[in-house]
Amino acid sequence: MEKGLGLQPGAMVLDLACGVGVHAIGLAKRGYNVVGLDLSVAMLAIAGEDAQQQELKINFLHGDMRDLQFGPTFDGVYCIGSSFGYFNDENNLKVLEGVHRALKPGGLFLLEVENRDFALRNQPNLLWYEGDGHICMEETTFDFISSRLGVKGTMLLDEGGKRTFDYSIRVYSLHELGLMLHNAGFSVHSVGGHRAEPARFLGEASPRIIISA
Repeated sequence: MEKGLGLQPGAMVLDLACGVGVHAIGLAKRGYNVVGLDLSVAMLAIAGEDAQQQELKINFLHGDMRDLQFGPTFDGVYCIGSSFGYFNDENNLKVLEGVHRALKPGGLFLLEVENRDFALRNQPNLLWYEGDGHICMEETTFDFISSRLGVKGTMLLDEGGKRTFDYSIRVYSLHELGLMLHNAGFSVHSVGGHRAEPARFLGEASPRIIISA
C-alpha cells in the first residue's frame, strides 16, 4: 500500500471501510497519520480498542462511504479487500467522487476489488473455511444481467447454533472500473491483478483488480 500510494513520511491517509482496523494500525505503526471510516460500529469499537492498547492515535469515524464530507485532506486513500461495490452503479460512482474530493492535489487512491472476468469462471461456487470460533459455508452465484455476485453464508458456531447472512456485490471488469474512475475525475496510474504483483494485470487470469489512480 505504501508503494501503491507513494506515501511520504507523516502522510495523511484514509482507510475507507477500515473494518477492525488491521491495515490502519499497521500504517500508523509506520508513522503515518491515519483516519479509518466504516459503517459498522461493532468493528470500529474493536479497531479503537486495539489501537488504544498499542498506544496509537488513529481517528476512527462512523460513516457511510457514499456520504464522504472531506475536502482535499488526504495524501492517499485506500479501499481494499471486497469493500467496494455493495451499492448500485450510481452510488458506487458517488463513493469515487467523494474519494476524489478528499484527496489533496496529486494524491493517490488505491482500490482493490474482485475481478469480474475471473470470478464468473467459477460460478456457482461453494466454499468452506474456518474462522475465529466458527466454520463458515458460502454459496455464491452470478447474475449476468446485473453483474452482481450473490453470497449466501452459514456460520456454524463452535459454541453451538448458527448464523446466516445474505448479500450481493457489484463486480467490475477492468474497462468498467477504469471508466467509472475517469468519470469521477481520476486518471489511472497503474493496474495489477494480485497483491504479489500489483503492477501486472493478466486479464481473466488475475483474481483481483488493483488500481492506483
